[in-house]
Amino acid sequence: MKVLAVDDDRVTLLTLKRLIGKFGYQALTAANGTDALRIFLEEKPQILITDWMMPEMEGPTVVKTIRAFAETEYTYIIMLTSRQDKDDMMAGMLSGVDEFLTKPVDPDQLRARLRVGKRIMMLQDSLGSRVRELETERMHVKMLQGFLPICAYCKKVRDEAQLWQAIEEYIAEHQDTVQFSHSICPDCFETKVKPMQEAFFAKKLQEASTE
Repeated sequence: MKVLAVDDDRVTLLTLKRLIGKFGYQALTAANGTDALRIFLEEKPQILITDWMMPEMEGPTVVKTIRAFAETEYTYIIMLTSRQDKDDMMAGMLSGVDEFLTKPVDPDQLRARLRVGKRIMMLQDSLGSRVRELETERMHVKMLQGFLPICAYCKKVRDEAQLWQAIEEYIAEHQDTVQFSHSICPDCFETKVKPMQEAFFAKKLQEASTE
């Protein structure tokens, strides 16, 4: 799992990179918000750790931009801060931050935050896969529902109420594209199929009686 760490302080950034790799994640680093956005778009990391105070672009702005870029793919975001003010914390959360981590970084706390982020992203992936499966199943059912029995003789079709009507009438009532499967309506069964069946059995009886 890719983790992008962003901090303009070189020592902090190297510490984050070492710890992220030690905890079993693939570490990506950026020294400012501009580089962070470029790397984010190229690498699509599942977890982002960003400092609050940075030159060029502050952490909340980075978070808001990433949230705007990745509306369909979620990223778990941890913000590093020494701020404890309630209004500052609220501003960070409103920008799209999931979790806060105070500086200097405590390794155990970082590992715990990364574990939470990993679990959430795995659940997100699982949910996304299930949604795609359900959508595929829905389209399959829709396709099957789109098949209409059409009489092989008179070309009438059977609608959802199991009533047979002229194909022109049905198409006029339903604008969606439908597909047809062959069948035989009751009228044609009586006038077309049944006489053939009776003639067939009569012939068999006659053949049997002459043997």
